[in-house]
Amino acid sequence: MLVIMKTKNVLHKRATILSTLLILLFANSKLYSQIVYTDIPDATPNATYSLDLNNDTIVDFIIYFGGSGSTIGVMCNPQNNNAYSGNFVNGTNLPWALSTSNSICESLATWYDFNNPGTLALGTNIGHWVGVSDKYLALKLIVGTNTYYGWARIDILSNSASFTIKDYAYESTPNACIQSGQNSLEISEYSKNKLYSIFPNPFKFSTTIQTKSNLKNASLNIYNSNGQIVRQENNLSGHTIFLSRDALSSGLYFIKLTEENKVIAIEKILITN
Repeated sequence: MLVIMKTKNVLHKRATILSTLLILLFANSKLYSQIVYTDIPDATPNATYSLDLNNDTIVDFIIYFGGSGSTIGVMCNPQNNNAYSGNFVNGTNLPWALSTSNSICESLATWYDFNNPGTLALGTNIGHWVGVSDKYLALKLIVGTNTYYGWARIDILSNSASFTIKDYAYESTPNACIQSGQNSLEISEYSKNKLYSIFPNPFKFSTTIQTKSNLKNASLNIYNSNGQIVRQENNLSGHTIFLSRDALSSGLYFIKLTEENKVIAIEKILITN
């Protein structure tokens, strides 16, 4: 019975810690806008490319060759309930080839799902993607009840005989817009009206916490999504804290920076592969 009670107390304590962190975090929802960017070796597949936009091992979109001979083309086929944005011309769905800094969200008309595969390029004159480089495919990702927006950067030859996917990204805040080509948030968005900044975030290998005040004997706790402390750094001083990923797996974490029992920062960080 004592063991059971102790276990319940530990779980309750973890839940309380996590709840406190979440309450403080979501007091300002704009702060948690997070772009998950994936830079891949430029991929020029012979037939298909399976795009997993949020890197959860589930294929979200298939980019593939269609047709034959002079009518070969490049197609986009959304999986599940996902969609791309484009227009409908002469009986064909044509995904947009966006330049940089176009807003991608629900207001970007029109969205087509798996029932309407899109023709990026066909032959030498059909589609918005014929012979383009560094253009962006606007993507809508449905995960459970949440909707996310993202992009994939693609090149297609002038005869539609080859395509190359270079990188992709999505905004991990449900229903939040993302700019085509945007792969991170500016430092100013993190540090505005705050005493600290964290950049980059998300990150793969390391990130830097920059404080406006000169820390003395500060402590940094890192919590996983269950409210468990997975790392603790003590005796921190100065304006800059270098945080290395080390053995932490990819996923969502929370950090709490304190100095003399005063909370300097509580923030969400995201580690990607």
